[in-house]
Amino acid sequence: TCSCQETLNWVMDLLQALRGGLRLFRAVSPQIRASQIDMLLTIAMQPGISQTELAIECDVTLSAVSRAVDVFSSAGRRDGKGQALGLVTAERAEGDDRTIVLRLTSKGTQLIDLYQQVTNGRSL
Repeated sequence: TCSCQETLNWVMDLLQALRGGLRLFRAVSPQIRASQIDMLLTIAMQPGISQTELAIECDVTLSAVSRAVDVFSSAGRRDGKGQALGLVTAERAEGDDRTIVLRLTSKGTQLIDLYQQVTNGRSL
């Protein structure tokens, strides 16, 4: 068993690591939202996840997923505002043209690797 102080220290270390991770994502894109970070980390953990599955997993709407994918892809936002980050690819699923599956690009993988380093090697 661990003491209350040990637990508090562990929680504080975790929060400090998460803060560093959030700052990393903000350095990549100052406008990035926490829900978008959640989506990006989920894509990293579940390569090939569909947009519908991502919406369910992250408890967001399909339109929120679509906007995030626009920002994360190399195409960028449809309204032309903001930068295209090139972190995610969106492709039609093999055998089902209605389903869009998401994967990290090499740039996205590098960002997640850096995130894990910044968060002291904590796994996703």
